[in-house]
Amino acid sequence: MHPLVRDLYKRVVFVGREYPLGLPWVRRKAKDWFRQNKELTDEVEIRRAVAKGRFWVREMRAIIQLKKYRTMNKRYGRNAHLTNTEILEQVEKAIAEDMK
Repeated sequence: MHPLVRDLYKRVVFVGREYPLGLPWVRRKAKDWFRQNKELTDEVEIRRAVAKGRFWVREMRAIIQLKKYRTMNKRYGRNAHLTNTEILEQVEKAIAEDMK
């Protein structure tokens, strides 16, 4: 196995530990992706595939960060202590003031 490919697989598994769908899903998908490109022998094509894989690792990190942000915002956001009816009343009040 090419060293870059091995490194990429380690990165995918490492990031997959925190991925919202779980490590088993990430591992299964990663194996499928790697098996699709197992016939690559040209160094340029391998590097191109590894670059694409690193892009997907960054995308996975972005999804993880987004999930964390949404969780924190939901838990501690500006209106986290308000009920839905209180928020609706505030919105209606703001709309009424804008109409004046």
